[in-house]
Parts: sequence; structure tokens; C-alpha cells
Amino acid sequence: MKPGANSNLSDMAHVNITASETGGNTGSCGQLTDYLEKENQKLGKKELWFDQGRDDIGPDQVKTGIDQNVAKLKKTEAKFYLINISPSGKELDHIGNDPQKLKAFAREVMKEYAENFNKGLSEQDIKYYGKIEYNRYYTHEDLEVKQGIRKRGEAKEGRHMHAQLIVSRKTADNGRLISPMTNHRGSNAVHSQKFGQFDRLDFTERCEKAFDRTFGYVRELSETFQYRKVILNGTAMQRADLIVAERSHQEKQAKEQNQTVEPNKGEKKDFIQKPEQKQKRGLTR
Repeated sequence: MKPGANSNLSDMAHVNITASETGGNTGSCGQLTDYLEKENQKLGKKELWFDQGRDDIGPDQVKTGIDQNVAKLKKTEAKFYLINISPSGKELDHIGNDPQKLKAFAREVMKEYAENFNKGLSEQDIKYYGKIEYNRYYTHEDLEVKQGIRKRGEAKEGRHMHAQLIVSRKTADNGRLISPMTNHRGSNAVHSQKFGQFDRLDFTERCEKAFDRTFGYVRELSETFQYRKVILNGTAMQRADLIVAERSHQEKQAKEQNQTVEPNKGEKKDFIQKPEQKQKRGLTR
């Protein structure tokens, strides 16, 4: 992390696309599905899977849906991807840590996912299955486990609700090949629509705006994707400009808060003075 990065980066949502938490994605999604079912056993509950329109999908249907949607894919080609949607603590507070609202956000994410291919796709063209998870767990890589403070597999403190989505590489009709890992860009609009493109940085920013739009969230500058990008990868001049902009934003907010407080003080003062004025008038009669 470059100088200037700070703890505010943890206040940002993370939407990541990977191959799989269990390794490869060129075969069945069965191993990944079973892995994501483990929290049900730990919590003694049955959290079902969801897609764009249903909330009652079982793990067997997930495996069948993804594994049978692989027409014309070679054995060595990716069959699915995993999207992890992890809201920040502040975002979870804003939605009341409500799993139904997280599902609503996940569905908005998939709208952005479809549109970001620039192939004229909608969310209905994407085959995916999502599952809400309520905790994060310590692994052998965590310092607390290495120091013997925590045990591997123990739930981490705090709110860590997130969503895991298994997404097919083929469109829902098993026809078109789409990959969020492609860096291809067409030479023009027609070429791009035919072969597709996926800008992962743009996708991240679009997901951020989708959360704000869906839940009326007023995002601080330090919570934005642009802020994170500059702090981590920007030049010294860009980071300096960002810090100035952040201070200006904070000063503007403080001024607005003071303007809100001052009228309230005036109202209280009037409320206190009015009875006194009435008493004075009564004495002069």
C-alpha cells in the first residue's frame, strides 16, 4: 500500500470476480457449491440459494443448472466464475444488515454485470445462483491463528454478511459465450457487441453507484472506488489533490451541519423568550 493509504479503505464495498474459492473452474461446480453450503452446517440452518427471480433454490439445482449450461465448451475452458459481494460495515449498517436487501443489491449487481459486456444483454440472459453468508472465518493465513489466539474455522467478530454468486460462462440459453475475464475490446461499437468486452474497473464503479441508487446511500469521498484507485495506484500529485478534495468535502459537510443546528437553536431561544414576554405584558396591565 502506498503512502497516504489509510483505514478508510476498509469502509468500501468489494465486488470481486474470481475462478473459484476451491480451486479450478474448468469442471463441475459441485465442489464449490458444497463448500458454500458449509455455513449451513455450522449455523444449523438451511439458507437456500437465489437467482434473479427466486429465493428457494436448493444446492442440487445449482449444480445441475451450472453444469448443464456448458454447450461447446472444451474440457480445459472455464465453465463458471465466482462473484463475491462484500458490503462495508457502514453499508451493512445502512441496510440494517438485512439479507433480503443484500439479495436486492446482488440482483442490481447482475444487471450491471450483463450490461457491462456491451452485447445488448440483460440480467435475464445471465445464469447464476447466489447464496448469503453471514460470517467470515479465521483461516491458517490469519495472524491470530498463527499466534494461537484464534482457532481455524472460528467465526470472526463483527458483521460480515456477504453474498457469493456462481455465474455460468454461457448465457442462460446455453448459447453465447461470455467471460468477465476477457480484456478484449472491439475496434468499434459493432465489433465490440459481436465479440464482447468487460471492463472490470468500470464494473466495480457501476456496482458502487447501484448500491447508492438502490438504497439512497450518501457516499463519502473516502468510500468511493475512485478514491481507492488513486490512493493505491495514483501518483503523488493525484493523491495530494485527492486529500485536498477530501478536506474540502469535509469542511462543506461541517458547514452544512452547523447551518442545520443554528436554526434549531433559534427556535429554542424563541420558545424560551415567548413565555417571558407574555409575563411582562401581564405585569404592565
